[in-house]
Amino acid sequence: MSSNRSGIVTTPPPTSPDLVPGPGRMRNGRGASIVRRRSTWLAGVVLAALVALMAGAPAQAGPASSGALTPVAARPTIVLVHGAFAGPSSWDEVSAALRKDGYTSVAVPLPLSGTVDDIATVRATLDAVAGPKVVVGHSYGGFVISDAAAGRSDVSALVYTAAFVPAAGESIIGLGAGYAPAAFLAPGHLTFDSAGRATITSTNFRDDFAQDLSPRLASTLDRAQTPTDLSILFAPSADVAWPAIPSWYAVSGADRVIDPALQRYMAARAGATTVTFDDASHAGGFTHYSARFTKLVEQAAARR
Repeated sequence: MSSNRSGIVTTPPPTSPDLVPGPGRMRNGRGASIVRRRSTWLAGVVLAALVALMAGAPAQAGPASSGALTPVAARPTIVLVHGAFAGPSSWDEVSAALRKDGYTSVAVPLPLSGTVDDIATVRATLDAVAGPKVVVGHSYGGFVISDAAAGRSDVSALVYTAAFVPAAGESIIGLGAGYAPAAFLAPGHLTFDSAGRATITSTNFRDDFAQDLSPRLASTLDRAQTPTDLSILFAPSADVAWPAIPSWYAVSGADRVIDPALQRYMAARAGATTVTFDDASHAGGFTHYSARFTKLVEQAAARR
């Protein structure tokens, strides 16, 4: 057994029984000499093979003088932030696709009790996740991530799907001025709990939020709604991240919550790399188009 400078231990193979000479083959020492030559030759072949493998392996070592190994750069963790009238399970299809492709993701459960609490929740998640991160937001989640990622060096990209991308000082209601209003704002489309928080009625949910989905899948999203404090519509954004962090945007072309024209405006203003899912509902980007949206997230994650 021997050890080379890289620390790899080389163990020569055991001598094969058919190379051990019998008594009649040891005359004049010729049999022993043959065994020694064969053993030396085999050991040389093994050592040469190990050297060749080491030479062809991907370069991971640092400078030759130090001999230290440097780890392969870690992939960023994907932090997924849902919007109003939704919950973290809305990301299930995207999370599964990311996991299949070797990414770790975290779906943040927003309390939807107001912008201050929601932004603080995402910031706490970013603080708790080590290493680089890509932050993804849907709908109101885009407003939240734009604030929560501001000033951070550990967020390498922002990805939006049918999401609000405010400038500093803008509110959701202000961004929507001059564009088609959200379908759920029609009379009778919202119901309120004892705390005054709203959900979209089951009767209207699919048409308002997810018209491109099957009734079964739309019903699943409906049941996962988190009651939402409508103060989020009027609160102004503070500092925002997108002027300093590269962004990507998936426009939902048949959205009934955020006017697609407003989505295109916000994406262009942010300088985002933009794709359009022509017949996607407000939920279509992370469900009906989840495979294509996952690739957009991975494109953002691959950028350094």
